[in-house]
Amino acid sequence: MYNMYMALHIADPEVNSLVNDLAKLEGTTKTEALRRLLRKTIADREKERKRAGFLDFAADLVSNARNKGVAPVTKQEMDDLWGMSELDGD
Repeated sequence: MYNMYMALHIADPEVNSLVNDLAKLEGTTKTEALRRLLRKTIADREKERKRAGFLDFAADLVSNARNKGVAPVTKQEMDDLWGMSELDGD
C-alpha cells in the first residue's frame, strides 16, 4: 500500500497561531503537537467518564445499603480491614 500524506492546513488564524505556539513549546511539528494534544484530551475525557461512572456506582451502592438498613462502616472497622490498627499499635 502507498502512504500518502497531506499538509496540515488550518484556516483559522488563531488556531494556527496556537498550534504553532504549542509546537514550539514542545519542540516538535504542528502535526505531532496536535497528535499529542488530541491523545491527551481523549485520555482525560475517558478518565473523567470512568470516574463519573464509578462515582455513580458508589452512590448507588451506598443508597442500596441504606435502603436495606445496612450500617455504615466505622473508621475503626476500616482501619482494621486495612491493618492500620496494627501500625498504630492499637
